[in-house]
Amino acid sequence: MKEMDDKKLQELLEKGLAGQKAGLSPEEAEELEVYSMLFEALGNEAAPDLPRDFAVKVTAKLERRKQRMAEARFYLIVVFCCLFLGGSSFAALMHFGGGAVISNFISRYGTIFILGIILLLLIQYLDQKLVKQTFLKER
Repeated sequence: MKEMDDKKLQELLEKGLAGQKAGLSPEEAEELEVYSMLFEALGNEAAPDLPRDFAVKVTAKLERRKQRMAEARFYLIVVFCCLFLGGSSFAALMHFGGGAVISNFISRYGTIFILGIILLLLIQYLDQKLVKQTFLKER
């Protein structure tokens, strides 16, 4: 029982003689059938479960999340530093002099000052959400 070599099997498949098993021993016919199934299986592309760019998208999403967390941490530190410096400055001004003048100023214009800060923060937020995200999506 001699086995058919790959070249002979390939020739038979290319000539279309896989269906015509005339003149072949049962072992050779079985080998030819197995080889033809292998040939067909290799010709078909495997259907992947995930898209090709899945790893790239996941990595990019993780990087964006990491960047957002770093930005949020930085902004929190800046806000706390500003609050600390503002509170310290206010306490120092009230303690070391001019407390009555500052109290009058705050009682008269405090609402405008607070609303101005809220308006500036709202403008910054809207700029971040609407303008920058729209611009980045277009790229």
